[in-house]
Amino acid sequence: MITKMQPQANVAVPQSVTTPPQQIVGVPANAVILKMSDIPQISTVGLLELAHREYQAGDYDSAELHCMQLWRQDGTNTGVLLLLSSIHFQCRRLDKSAHFSTLAIKQNPLLAEAYSNLGNVYKERGQLQEALENYRHAVRLKPDFIDGYINLAAALVAAGDMEQAVQAYVTALQYNPVSLIFLN
Repeated sequence: MITKMQPQANVAVPQSVTTPPQQIVGVPANAVILKMSDIPQISTVGLLELAHREYQAGDYDSAELHCMQLWRQDGTNTGVLLLLSSIHFQCRRLDKSAHFSTLAIKQNPLLAEAYSNLGNVYKERGQLQEALENYRHAVRLKPDFIDGYINLAAALVAAGDMEQAVQAYVTALQYNPVSLIFLN
């Protein structure tokens, strides 16, 4: 959670970062100027939460920037890898999306969401058989994975297998009856 810093009285500030005697236009004479290195870094969790909010708001550039910062700090964080995969998918950078999904799978071969993301890339490329394999693997790994069933059903519809598509939608409904109300 990111909290706003409230102004506090009697804050100790290193001498080197206080305003010099000359007045800076638009800045009060008693203002304290801090260097960015003096401000505590946002925690990894806070930065990932920020990136998620930016992603949900459609600010993919900022979300990617923050995720890349996190990825450089810890290349094994599957949450970051999944979010990077999703960001690139939304921006139609399918190769990068597949790359980050694959990295997430290498980190955790049981991560159903990564297989589903990879399935999305294959489906977008028209590689329905590969998409179906990834979606099926995802729901085998996580039998209550509603998004996995919805993705599987959509791919089955695209492949013309309506009977199996209906079964996938029914399975999703069994886990969450309202999950299909919001489908396009």
